[in-house]
This record gives sequence, C-alpha cells and structure tokens, in this order.
Amino acid sequence: AMKCIYCGTPLSGIDYCTGCGADISLQKRIIRISNLLYNEGLEKATVRDLSGAIVCLKRSLKFNKENIAARNLLGLVYFETGEVVAALSEWVISKNMNVPDNAADLYIARLQANKNKLDAINQTIRKYNQALLYCRQDNEDMAVIQLKKVLAQNPKLIKAYHLLSLLYLKRQEYEKARKLLKKAAYIDATNTTTLRYLQEVE
Repeated sequence: AMKCIYCGTPLSGIDYCTGCGADISLQKRIIRISNLLYNEGLEKATVRDLSGAIVCLKRSLKFNKENIAARNLLGLVYFETGEVVAALSEWVISKNMNVPDNAADLYIARLQANKNKLDAINQTIRKYNQALLYCRQDNEDMAVIQLKKVLAQNPKLIKAYHLLSLLYLKRQEYEKARKLLKKAAYIDATNTTTLRYLQEVE
C-alpha cells in the first residue's frame, strides 16, 4: 500500500493524509505516472521490444523508485538480454524493500540455486571482456573464438551478437553476420544497433 511521504501513514482514496493532513495529490499523480510507464514497459516487453521496455521501466523508476513491479520487470528484461548481473542488482534492490510476497525473492533464489549457471554466466562476462581486449589488440581471430564460446554459454547476450557480427562484417562474411543479427533480433525485436547492423548487411 502507498504511504504518506511525510509521516508514513497508509493512504486512502482521498487527496490528503489522514495521519498528518498533508496534501498528497502530487504524490499520487507521480505514482500514477510511474504505473502508466510500468504498463507501457510491460506491453513492450510482451512484444519483445526489450530496448523500449528498458527505457519505459527506467523512467517509471525515476518517478517512483519504490515501484517494485517495475523494478522486478526491469530485472527480467535485463535477464532476457543476457545481462544477468544487471538483472540481479535490480532484484536485490527490490528485495531490500522488505515487501511481503516479492517475486524478486523467488528470482534471486532460483539464480542462486543453480550455482553452475551462475558460474557459467560469470565466465561469459570474463570471456566477453577478453574478446573486447582482443579486438583492441587487432587479434580478431581470438576475439571470434571467445565470442563463439560466450554465445554457446549465454545465447541471449545481445552485445556478444553485436560484436561478433561486427567482426564478420569487417571480414565481409555477410551471411554469418546476417544469421547472428537475426538471432539477436529474435531476442530484442527493436534494438537499434541490431537493426543498424542488419541494414549494413543488406
């Protein structure tokens, strides 16, 4: 339930707090905007516009950082794009709000129960960073090998698709790049980077 920002009294349907008499119409309007943005984010997530969903949910949380539904969904969307660390941090913030029956508790427990998966994810982050380093050192063959390993372990990691397809584009291996980008587009249908690279391929 919503609480008065001034005294913590649970709010009723009226526009002032029954505890301290403060005008809380603005507070209610801000919370309403946050919920509208959450609903927009949910709609976008449902049609796999994950990039769009992230934007909406971040804005929702700017209006009301205690919007647990928005925070938990943001975590799920990050998880869907292979950004597990970002997902976990949203769920931990959510869990720390100590709200009963919080789905974040379940998401965190599920992740931690599967230690092998967590370890694999941590490895993919290290391998992705290693691939970036190889790219900077112009060692593209090694970068390609690392990125293939990353995607074998974490097939949702959008940024790995991007980097690998960029390397293929550079080598003029357009069909390989196209295949990867189509997979990335299947995960997040409106990602502007994916769409820009697909245009390059075409």
